Amino acid sequence: MKEAAFAIVYPDFATFDDHAKAVLEMLPDTLAFPGCLEAHIGVNHDRFEIAVFHLWETPEHLERYLNWRANRGDLDARSATMRKEQDFRTYSVP
Repeated sequence: MKEAAFAIVYPDFATFDDHAKAVLEMLPDTLAFPGCLEAHIGVNHDRFEIAVFHLWETPEHLERYLNWRANRGDLDARSATMRKEQDFRTYSVP
């Protein structure tokens, strides 16, 4: 069964543009990661929010990807410039 992941990221106001650019630059590696079917990013400048959507072949593929990002330090680097904790949810896709 496929797995969808949704995140709403809340960067600091002062670092919003840099944060959005960094997240966008992560997209090619995400799309190239084994098991990634889709990856999209939306930016809302009025609310200072970044939406991230991924679709994965299986929950295990998503978990391997998240572990890879964490081990590289990518998630900590992004967390350092957030004004509040991101909203992160996953859903099984039949």
